[in-house]
Order: sequence, then C-alpha cells, then structure tokens
Amino acid sequence: MSKILSKIPRILIAAAALAMLIWVNLNFVTAGTYIGSALFGAIFLAALLWNPLCGLIKRVWSKIIGKIFLIVIGGFAAVCAVMCIIFSVNMAVHIEKPLDDPKAVIVLGCQVRGETPSSMLAYRLIAAEEVMNAHPNTVCVVSGGQGSGEDISEAEAMHRFLVDRGIDESRIIKEDKSVSTRENFRFSVALLAERGITDGVVVVTNDFHQFRADIYARENGLKTVGHHSSRTPARNILNYWVREWAAIMALPFGI
Repeated sequence: MSKILSKIPRILIAAAALAMLIWVNLNFVTAGTYIGSALFGAIFLAALLWNPLCGLIKRVWSKIIGKIFLIVIGGFAAVCAVMCIIFSVNMAVHIEKPLDDPKAVIVLGCQVRGETPSSMLAYRLIAAEEVMNAHPNTVCVVSGGQGSGEDISEAEAMHRFLVDRGIDESRIIKEDKSVSTRENFRFSVALLAERGITDGVVVVTNDFHQFRADIYARENGLKTVGHHSSRTPARNILNYWVREWAAIMALPFGI
C-alpha cells in the first residue's frame, strides 16, 4: 500500500504535465508550442521514468565532470525559471493601464485571412473601438503590413473593420509598412509625431503582449503610454504566454 501511495505524487505530476502538453498544442503552432512541448514533455517523462532518472543522475554526479555538468544545467534552469516568473509578473501588471484623456490609439497588427481580420485581430479592433467611443477626440493608428496569405495589408483590413462599425475614417491613420511589433511602433510613432502627438497614447493589443509593447513604445519616445487589452481565448493563452517569454528574452538581441 505504501508503495502505491508513494507513486501518487508522480502520477499526478505526469497527468498534469500531459494535460499542459495537450493544451499548449491546441489549434496552432508558434514558438510557444515548441518551448511548451519541450518543457511539459520533459516533466511528463521525468515523472514516468523517475527511478531510472534518479539512478542516472547519481551515476553522473559520481564524476567530477558530471557534477559540473549538472550544476551548470541546474543553474541555467533556475535562472530561466526566475526570469519567466519575473516576465509573467510584468506581463500581468501591464495588462490594463487606463489614461484619463488619451490623444491617440495604436492598434498592433495581427493575422488577416485573405481580407478578413483573424479572431485575435478582431478582438483588438473591438477593444480599440471601445477607447475611441469613450474618447471621441482620439485618432487611431492601425499598424500592420501585408504578410504571407494576406490579400491586403493588416492596416487596410483594420481600417475597413472600424469604418464598418461606425468609426469616422478621418480618425483612422493607416500604417501599412511594418512587419514586426518593433516596426509597428517605429512607423506608428513617426506618423503620430507628424501630427504633434508624442504622449497620451493608448496601445491596444492582447493582454499577454502589453509588457513588450510598452518596452517598444518607450524605446520610440512615447512619453505616456496606456494599455487597453483585448481578450485572448482561454484555449490559446498558454501558447501565447509561453511564446511571449521567448520574445522578451530575445529583446536584447534586437529580434
């Protein structure tokens, strides 16, 4: 009986890791899929093969080079874990940051299917519409170029979406050259600067994306930045959240 009870924690860990492995692979493939699959797959296998794994670790630890190897691997894993926790706290803090009297909205682009905004982009546009309706004097930069599988630029698709929902097109500024979040901000900030706007900007994107968006906004000289986040479907949030860890880690390399 005691042997069975001793296996329960490992069974629960394996089941949880398997559930997370399935969750991270729902619907689509991103960098988050690969990172999450590696992480939860490793946890799942470790729980299943706990005794052989412990035996292997003991054999490796018995050698000096093995001790060095395990210390380096363990240290690297610990640093990565701490960084991901720090990133997650910052991502959560930046999800929503209202401004009392915004001057402009920047909507970050996302996939367009043919000429139709994807569901993720539609959520962003609905969130932007909320800000614009609440603040009738704001202008809106819709930012995104034309990517693979897109018949028109993301900016054009966003422009059409907002106009169809009753937003005056004189309030919409199209930025249709960017192909990355960094370029979204570089080109959008330049367009706003031409109109004398360098502060009081609300960034609209998904919740998980706002922390990195804030970094880019400040890199490009925006003095005050607010955030209004669109919803992310629960089935997708883990994948995007893990992918965002990788994107934030890549920031120092200019990626």
